[in-house]
Amino acid sequence: MSVFKERISKDFHIKKLIFFGSRAMGNSHKDSDIDLIIVSPSFEKLNFIQRAAKMYDYWDLEYPVDFLCFTESEFEKKKKQVSIVNEAVREGIAI
Repeated sequence: MSVFKERISKDFHIKKLIFFGSRAMGNSHKDSDIDLIIVSPSFEKLNFIQRAAKMYDYWDLEYPVDFLCFTESEFEKKKKQVSIVNEAVREGIAI
């Protein structure tokens, strides 16, 4: 995970990377994916789908992954709501 963060940090200014979900909590199944929240001001110029699509260019681990990519202001708003982001902030692992 830290290698992935190093890779994306070369092109994106990463403020937060949060590993969450069943794999982070240690209760995954063999088909479980990795869930990551990435917060970056670099996402301002990209729409939500483009952000995640770009992250796949840097991912080379053998596990499937889901990216949730937010700007800082989007993240601050989402973490205050009852949402997956709020849960990830409370229970996830900061990388």
